[in-house]
Amino acid sequence: MSALTNPLNHANCIVSTYQKISQLPKLEITPEVMEMLHQFLGLLSNEHGSEFTDAVLAQQQIQAIKPRVQTLFSQASSIYERHWAYCISKSIDPVHTLEHEYPYFKHYQRATALEINAAHSLATEQINRVLMVGSGALPLTSLALHNAELAVDNLDIHQQDLLLGKEVCDALAPAHRMNFIHNDICKQDDLACYDVIWLAALVGDEKIKRNILHHLFDSMAAGSLLVIRTAYNLRTLLYPSVTESDLAGFQVKLKIQTFADNFHSILIAQKPYAES
Repeated sequence: MSALTNPLNHANCIVSTYQKISQLPKLEITPEVMEMLHQFLGLLSNEHGSEFTDAVLAQQQIQAIKPRVQTLFSQASSIYERHWAYCISKSIDPVHTLEHEYPYFKHYQRATALEINAAHSLATEQINRVLMVGSGALPLTSLALHNAELAVDNLDIHQQDLLLGKEVCDALAPAHRMNFIHNDICKQDDLACYDVIWLAALVGDEKIKRNILHHLFDSMAAGSLLVIRTAYNLRTLLYPSVTESDLAGFQVKLKIQTFADNFHSILIAQKPYAES
């Protein structure tokens, strides 16, 4: 068995690379830091099978660093999104900057198209108004929903990211009519007006996510859909995974467990109609 296919060796590589990143004097967007992060993400590839993944995740050293890895990835993602949000919003040609310079543009195109088409296929009523929870500084999903002719509200608990996200939307779609709401989703009560709610992958840790799901179930309209970005396999080291068991009360309609890099996994659930 080669080092690349040995779970213990793979786990040691993950820990070693994580430690190098965590020991950096500052987490910032430089070629050197980005190279280390890309190397780290490569070790957590979606392309590994479940048996290998389970063996890696079972290693004691992996379990010991898991919470810290999720925190690090959340911080790195926020810094990366803010960097590109500034680049796009300040560009003399923001559309060109997004489509030809931002590395993950095609990923967002494909991922959001998959989610939007799936939601339309599963919805029992026409989809008109949607909410993006955790829209962030780079609300590319919101823009994709807007371009799909849906009425979009953006919600984020971080006001600075929300305002920066609005600048990005203003630059890329000046005529948009999207709303931007600064709030904790668990304190947002007017959720019954939405046909679909999107929940970003990096919204909250495992405990917070469970609280959010309970609040959404209590507040959403019967028949509305919930699109959840989640993770399986080694990607659970990057952000908390949501499984079917976390969706008590909801009816799970679709589960997409991806085995392609740069794609998050997806759960789509529906709040059931009351029994007559």
